[in-house]
Amino acid sequence: MKKVLHISNWYPNKWNDLEGIFVKEQFDVFSKVTKSTMLNVQVREGEKLLSYKYIQYSDNEEGYYLFSKIKSQKIIEILTTFLVLYALYKSRYKNYEVLHFHIAYPLLTYYSWWKKIIKIPILISEHWSAYHFNFYMPRETNKLNRIKDIFKQKIPLITVSGALLKDIQKFSNADNFPAYVIPNVIDTKVYKQQDLHSKNNIPQFFIVNLWRSIKKPYPMLEAFTRLFDEGIDFQLKIGGYGPILEEMKDFVRKRGLDDHVIFLGKMYKNEIAKEMNCADAYLFSSEYETFSVVCAEALSCGCPLIGPHIPAIREYTEKDNITLLKSNNVEGWEIALKIFLKTKENFNHAKIAQKAESFLSHEKIKEQYISIIDKVNND
Repeated sequence: MKKVLHISNWYPNKWNDLEGIFVKEQFDVFSKVTKSTMLNVQVREGEKLLSYKYIQYSDNEEGYYLFSKIKSQKIIEILTTFLVLYALYKSRYKNYEVLHFHIAYPLLTYYSWWKKIIKIPILISEHWSAYHFNFYMPRETNKLNRIKDIFKQKIPLITVSGALLKDIQKFSNADNFPAYVIPNVIDTKVYKQQDLHSKNNIPQFFIVNLWRSIKKPYPMLEAFTRLFDEGIDFQLKIGGYGPILEEMKDFVRKRGLDDHVIFLGKMYKNEIAKEMNCADAYLFSSEYETFSVVCAEALSCGCPLIGPHIPAIREYTEKDNITLLKSNNVEGWEIALKIFLKTKENFNHAKIAQKAESFLSHEKIKEQYISIIDKVNND
């Protein structure tokens, strides 16, 4: 087995056990075909100017943390760079054949400085939607140029979708690096079909998110208001938490939907999988996704999707497992929901789950990964 040292800025940790869970899911599968160690390297907000903490999470998972009250992004990038180098030194990086960085920024911001010192081949995995939105910054800033420079170092890149790969190439104006696509890893032991939706007395819908404005829930909620006004019965369950959750609750309350919309709060995998199996359809409302783990999880449970056209999601969906909005507005949602209610019996939940399994197979992902590691190690 090849020896791979993984370094991630987002990873479940002492302060948030759901942070970067998608990275851990990938790491757990990749570790089945390589001898792997994960270093969670973070500069976190703290009360002191600078403090340090090391945590051993398991035999192959470690945390290296700097805490600082410094707000300057450039200083945080520099601190992250020194912390990465320290973590690599402490973990005896020379014993590994490949260094695999999960999420390039800020871990590799100054890779051009230290690549001649640490000469082991490196690999990047990317999941981040920020590239699509230009990091919510003007086109030309010093910070953006530092991020773009990472992808001009010809480092091999794995993205979770072809759509994200195109976004990174466009963002960085670079495409001269080896590129591969491996889908996000889904826990298929948890997310599997149990066929509980047939017990529903009324149509049941489910959606779960970290609720931020980018998720655009209000056109969807307003469309459900119109169904309610027309006397169409339904139940909508909303899972998750986030900065706009209380606004969403007020929205529902003011429209008299309290008996039809249930807020479930923060949820864990078993709870989410159960709701997906109970639901007639899973909803997604955002304008953009790099992959959408939760949509893939829903399909693994045999639950069809309803939502707007998003290129990354369209890479693994067809008309037999999704109802698409013509437009991501109130009218688009209202029409799509009504179409689904008329056609929901046409969706074969078992076939949806089988098709998802063929796309998301852990065996297939492991084969892809070891092939990439071999190429990186031999180049």
